[in-house]
Amino acid sequence: MARGPVKRLFFYLCSSSSSWKSSHRFRFLSSSTCCHRAQFPEPIKFQDYPSGKPGLLHPPLFFRTHSPHFTKFGALCSGGYPYSTKVENGGSCSTSMESMGDEPCYLEADSLKSVSENLLDFSGRDPVEIYGELRGSKKSIKKTRADWDACNEIFRSFAKSGWASNQALAIYIGASFFPTAVIKFSKFFFMNSNTDLVKYLVSLGPSHESKKFLFPIFVEFCFEEFPDEIKRFRSMIESADLTKPHTWFPFARAMKRKIIYHCGPTNSGKTYNALQRFMEAKKGIYCSPLRLLAMEVFDKVNSLGVYCSLMTGQEKKSVPFSNHVACTVEMVSTDELYDVAVIDEIQMMSDPCRGYAWTRALLGVKADEIHLCGDPSVLSIVRKICRETGDDLVEKNYDRFKPLVVEAKTLMGDLKNLRSGDCVVAFSRREIFEVKLAIEKLTEHRCCVIYGALPPETRRHQAALKLFKDNEKEKGYTGCLASVLYPFQAITVVAIYV
Repeated sequence: MARGPVKRLFFYLCSSSSSWKSSHRFRFLSSSTCCHRAQFPEPIKFQDYPSGKPGLLHPPLFFRTHSPHFTKFGALCSGGYPYSTKVENGGSCSTSMESMGDEPCYLEADSLKSVSENLLDFSGRDPVEIYGELRGSKKSIKKTRADWDACNEIFRSFAKSGWASNQALAIYIGASFFPTAVIKFSKFFFMNSNTDLVKYLVSLGPSHESKKFLFPIFVEFCFEEFPDEIKRFRSMIESADLTKPHTWFPFARAMKRKIIYHCGPTNSGKTYNALQRFMEAKKGIYCSPLRLLAMEVFDKVNSLGVYCSLMTGQEKKSVPFSNHVACTVEMVSTDELYDVAVIDEIQMMSDPCRGYAWTRALLGVKADEIHLCGDPSVLSIVRKICRETGDDLVEKNYDRFKPLVVEAKTLMGDLKNLRSGDCVVAFSRREIFEVKLAIEKLTEHRCCVIYGALPPETRRHQAALKLFKDNEKEKGYTGCLASVLYPFQAITVVAIYV
């Protein structure tokens, strides 16, 4: 709208005798006459300037002029604070002409004292009691824009606080869900908080004190609002806890198991005695470190009239009416119930790559009697595990049947010096075939080659050549050895027999 017509209309209304007296006409004075900026007090802090509706953060003070020409204009701006409402908490601003005078309007001292006392009351109150009051609030109290903005800044700082996020982990509120929980908590706080509580929080500001004040209330809110999220995160944390592995198998812990440790070097008969007990049981399982060894036990047990199935990572053979299983240690079942379980090469528990499989088998297999075969290197670990699980431990020591002697000299670099029963160790598949061809070319010996990457049927055929030494078709093959197992690697070897 144009300013000219409005101004003329305004002056016309002011000059009309029917509406106004001539002595009470409006006159536009300069700002120095109506509003004295030099008399403005210091800006009032927003926490000390409560009002029912949003207002200016630092509202200017307008003073009334006592000139008789401005009585009506003075009536239009009689309040000392424009855009403001009545002051809460007992304070008031007088709007009468006599009380205003030439002095600015301040909160009364008694009002400030009462507000200060109310703020101090929240610092020592029980957070559970404060949360109960918030939860029991029936209506929302309007906040000023300044308080609203200040609370938003405080809750924004609380959501980004690393201290609060770390503390929330103790109640199973994850770091990814923590910001969402804070947003819902802030909405709950705004909708249910009273004026005194908001002012106390605003007085703290986005500081560590405000975080310490809000966090216990936040905890009570999370317990009531997010039980499913807490339960889900708690189960995830418990499943990721690797400090107590013996608690992962509750059914095995409910059993009173007997563990027999067959401790001894190689060629001492410890595995043989364990397999004898395995075949005598009504239901048993043999856990092998190698697929070839599991296959050998499978063939031997079935040849002795005990039905046994085979289960490895490459093949699975189920024999009808069998109650015995020969498997690799990774394939052992912790759900089946057995009478006897044999875990071979238990010292492999110390292997950084495959050791978990032996630990899982020892802790989780459900068998009344467990036979462990291995050297004494992990005996102390087995003792500690048995103390934790409450299982009975029986130790049996074995001695080697024949002493292991180191030869005084080697082959002197000539493969022709190989004799029947010697074993040549190779460290790659390519080297295996090179050595095999060289031996068969320089000597009359014939070699069998077995390594892990061979197909199961080929590996079985090569291992069976020794068993078929009387077969005319396979004449010349009198033995075969596939690999030597060490704690940290499987070394592929070629065994030479005449």
